[in-house]
Amino acid sequence: MTESSFTTVVSNNLEQITMIAGDEQIFVYNVYNTDATPLIITAASCTVFIFPYGNPTYIIETIAGSPSSTVSNQFSAIFSGVGLSGVYQQQVRIVDTHGKIHFPAQGKIIIFPSSEE
Repeated sequence: MTESSFTTVVSNNLEQITMIAGDEQIFVYNVYNTDATPLIITAASCTVFIFPYGNPTYIIETIAGSPSSTVSNQFSAIFSGVGLSGVYQQQVRIVDTHGKIHFPAQGKIIIFPSSEE
């Protein structure tokens, strides 16, 4: 998670991903508290939403995250982008053990069409 304050808005704090439609990608996320200590997410619910760039109300894919068995603040999600091309955003959602919802990160995904689709 990128450090920020209420006076600094970081809209895309994940590295930009460029891929070809249908090429499966494994996204790996490391989650931290605001004080930069690892956030233990082994019992949390982790989800990644994919939506057209700038349109978070039109979610085209919801991917359930899988917590790491070896790193307590890490989870992964698998995305293929089959049938997609264009610019999208990924947005991470974590629901902690108290039911509190967090959106710690988002980033841009550029998907090029595949010649096989």
